[in-house]
Order: sequence, then structure tokens, then C-alpha cells
Amino acid sequence: MQTKQEENSPIVREYIVGDTKYIVKASVKEAATEDAATKIRRLIRNDIGKQKTQNNDV
Repeated sequence: MQTKQEENSPIVREYIVGDTKYIVKASVKEAATEDAATKIRRLIRNDIGKQKTQNNDV
């Protein structure tokens, strides 16, 4: 049986995409609307979008 603290402890994962390392701390919320893979894809897309915008500003 898990304690409350164990259930709420985040899971830490590292993802390397190109030259960027993403460190993800994941915890589960009852009201979550997306799974971890979907969220990571969204975060990466947002990061790429920011990089493109910054490159266009130069």
C-alpha cells in the first residue's frame, strides 16, 4: 500500500530532442485533461515556436 506522499511524488524523466534536454517532473491530477505524452508534445511545439520567433527577431 502506498502512502499519500508516495502517491503525490512526481516522476522525473529526461528527454533529449536534438540538442535540447527536457527534464520533466510529472504528477497526476484527478482533473487532468491530457496525458503526459500529449503534454510533452505541446511543450516541445511551444518551445520550437518560441525559438522560431526569436530567430526571426534577429
